[in-house]
Amino acid sequence: MNNLLPFIKKELKAYFYSPIAYIVAGVFLGLVGYFFYSSMQGFSMQAVQFSASTSEITGFNPTNVIMKGLFRSMGTVFVLLTPLITMRLIAEEKRARTMELLMTSPLSIMTIIAGKFIAALIIYSIIIMSTIYIPLTIEYFSTVSWTHVFTGYLGLLLIGMAMISVGVLCSAVTDKQVIAAVLTIGILVLFWFIGGGIGGHTENITNIMRELSLFSHFENLYSGLLDTRDIVYLLSFAVVALFLSHRVLESGRWK
Repeated sequence: MNNLLPFIKKELKAYFYSPIAYIVAGVFLGLVGYFFYSSMQGFSMQAVQFSASTSEITGFNPTNVIMKGLFRSMGTVFVLLTPLITMRLIAEEKRARTMELLMTSPLSIMTIIAGKFIAALIIYSIIIMSTIYIPLTIEYFSTVSWTHVFTGYLGLLLIGMAMISVGVLCSAVTDKQVIAAVLTIGILVLFWFIGGGIGGHTENITNIMRELSLFSHFENLYSGLLDTRDIVYLLSFAVVALFLSHRVLESGRWK
């Protein structure tokens, strides 16, 4: 722990001194802002149309119409942006020949991986939480289910942990940042659409693939369903990817 905190601070400084974090934040917030504006416009137009109807519209509220779609969009956007955050984590150390110094320093491999993972997760969390203005804006003009909002942001945090862990693993297997980013995107897209857009030949296989899907577990959370199975799966996914990262670096040390 004594070595971990200074190492996390070092990694965070590298992010703040690099334009990558600011580019990712700018692109993400720009897209989310556009999605929010479009969703508000669509909700307002539907509300005007439904106001003329005498029948009760079930489930038509800002939480279901606006927030659910925004949470889904935020998760999908980060499938493509997470590799930009993680591609340099270990690949850059290998390219700059500083990985040997880290491996021979008092830092353990677990500390190196944990420090880089936590630093990336902090940057991710800062970017995600900068969208808190959205439910606050909705609450100002209407009402929003804060329980639903909590589960949505919890889902974003957990899916972020899973995606960042994949990025750490891909960055550990190569010294090329571009290759690490492409590998990360490929794996994340596979686990995002598996069981849905990428299905099996039979219903049973499709159901199994859906259980392996990151999106299906994330979907339950941003839909307001707090199930421990989804939490355990996403955490386990991250742990397995980080364990594999540890094994990759450990094998490199012996070589």
